[in-house]
Amino acid sequence: MTRARLAELVGINVQSVGALERGDNYPSLDLAFRICAVFDLPVEAVFSRHEFAAMSAELYQRATSDRAAHDRQPDRGGAR
Repeated sequence: MTRARLAELVGINVQSVGALERGDNYPSLDLAFRICAVFDLPVEAVFSRHEFAAMSAELYQRATSDRAAHDRQPDRGGAR
């Protein structure tokens, strides 16, 4: 979704969306709820007092740990 589309959906200007993304401004509670409604997510999934890690890093870490766990599975003597 573009900044322009989000701005249109929640009734603010594009520059305000950019300021929110950079952390230069913080949304009012009403604006936070409107933004969350657009994405159909709870407030805590969109906003935090702490910076979110990159989603790609989390997904990559999860994928590599899942593969490592799979590789550590004991041989249960299946078909031979």
